[in-house]
Amino acid sequence: MITGDDNSIGKSTLAKLLLWTLGCSTHHDPTWKSFDIRSLLVFNIGNSEYAVGRYNDIIFIKQPSKGWQKFEKITGAYSKLFAEIVGFKVLLPNKKDTTKLEIPPPAYYFLPFYIDQESSWTQTWSGFTNLQQYRNWKPMVIKYHTGYINSEYFRILEEISKNQFEKKSVEEKVRTIETSINVITEYLPTSPKVIALTSSQLEDLYQTVNEDLKALQQQQEDFFKKISELNADKIYFQNQLDLALIASQELEKDYQFSVENIEFENISCPICGTKHDNSLVNRASILADKVEAERQIETIKNKLGVLNRNLMKNNGTLKEIETQIQLIHEKYDSSLSTNEISQPNKPNILEEIATSTIHNRVQKTIEDSHIQIKKYDSEIRSSKKEQTKLLTKEEKDKLNSNFKLSLSSYIEKLDATAVNLSNISSSSDYSKMHGNGGAAESTRGLLAYYYAVLKQIHNAENEVFAPIIIDTPNQQEQADFNYSKIINFIIQHTPNSAQLFICAMNREEIKTYKEQANTIFLTENKLLDTKKYEELKDLLNFESYDFA
Repeated sequence: MITGDDNSIGKSTLAKLLLWTLGCSTHHDPTWKSFDIRSLLVFNIGNSEYAVGRYNDIIFIKQPSKGWQKFEKITGAYSKLFAEIVGFKVLLPNKKDTTKLEIPPPAYYFLPFYIDQESSWTQTWSGFTNLQQYRNWKPMVIKYHTGYINSEYFRILEEISKNQFEKKSVEEKVRTIETSINVITEYLPTSPKVIALTSSQLEDLYQTVNEDLKALQQQQEDFFKKISELNADKIYFQNQLDLALIASQELEKDYQFSVENIEFENISCPICGTKHDNSLVNRASILADKVEAERQIETIKNKLGVLNRNLMKNNGTLKEIETQIQLIHEKYDSSLSTNEISQPNKPNILEEIATSTIHNRVQKTIEDSHIQIKKYDSEIRSSKKEQTKLLTKEEKDKLNSNFKLSLSSYIEKLDATAVNLSNISSSSDYSKMHGNGGAAESTRGLLAYYYAVLKQIHNAENEVFAPIIIDTPNQQEQADFNYSKIINFIIQHTPNSAQLFICAMNREEIKTYKEQANTIFLTENKLLDTKKYEELKDLLNFESYDFA
């Protein structure tokens, strides 16, 4: 029991923090959200003790006989681990990609166990925020909690999801191929005679053409490479020849200047003043350099002559190969072409044969893909049929009947008979409970619905039965005698093995339960106790924990 004499002392906040610590998105006011919140919860499941800490969206968890583990976010790995601990086997399709199944966060597990003061007394299955991250999640979550589906259902659902993913991949592949084929067909129209060929005839023709052309095309490619290399060598030696000719001309000028214009054996540089030798020996060396340059010129010219002859020979051979390729084009063109007037930019017959062959091969791929798609569809239908067999009609009727009996009984005990149950046949009819009856009776009707659901959950044993948290059951100004009925009803119909938290004002109606319960009495200091700050500060210093 969480109670106090005032209505704004933190009862709801303390209850919310239990769930917030475990990873739920609870409703908090802006003031509380602005705080730098750290929380730590120690709890038991059976004889096993667990500890969970939270700071922002970072989760710290310690399992029995293990070190601390840290998770940077609530979704993903932490949600998977938490689901394993409590036996929550629900898988929900990703909002963007429905073929991808995900383990939902802890909020989806705690939903039926938590009655929130702000939203749950007017709308069912809405005790937390951010539940819209999955589409149409309520039917599956409710059915799992209440025993209509179990872990085997989700095992089969994974198989369905896998086949749906594979089917989607094949369908995308087919769409891509069909788009490409449409482009090819538009820009490379095919001759009527080529179209008239059967797939086997076209394939044989393609192989024959390929054999005829393969060797020639390889030779053509080899000669292109040779000619390219020869042209590169020609450019290189032509550049060398140009440099040698310039050098020879400059040496000729130097020799003439030294012989005809200079009388002395030394000459001074007019710029730097350095004296240069102009003796007979020096002039002879200039002449020797000129002779060497002319020798190099002759050598390079000889090499260029050889290169030009090789280029001429290879170009001639290349022309012969191109002629042979053209003859093959004409051979098949004349055998397959019609008497149509030649069109500009019309593709040659070999391109048409290649295009048609590719089209046929791709068409075969598309046909095989459609067979695959049908196979996946068949497996999906088979798996869905298997799912429907998990719960027989008799078992479903029994679950529905027991729920209606419990709900009717609870409605009567809470004196909420103005609530119309004629359209409610199962726990999935939750929306028909909203606003049903007067304001006060509707609230009691919702409490009856919640406890009818909790009874189904307890009987189903699909998961660990979580603590029941009821925040402020005195809603819509309940008369004193009705409030007493509500408290007594909660005490009497909570399973003996379950833990119960009630947040309520300190009134006479809760006296009996307060005496039996472990009571937390909050004062005007609310949740924050300055005297315990230093004691608890180190306990909440998650960064200092020893991690596994």
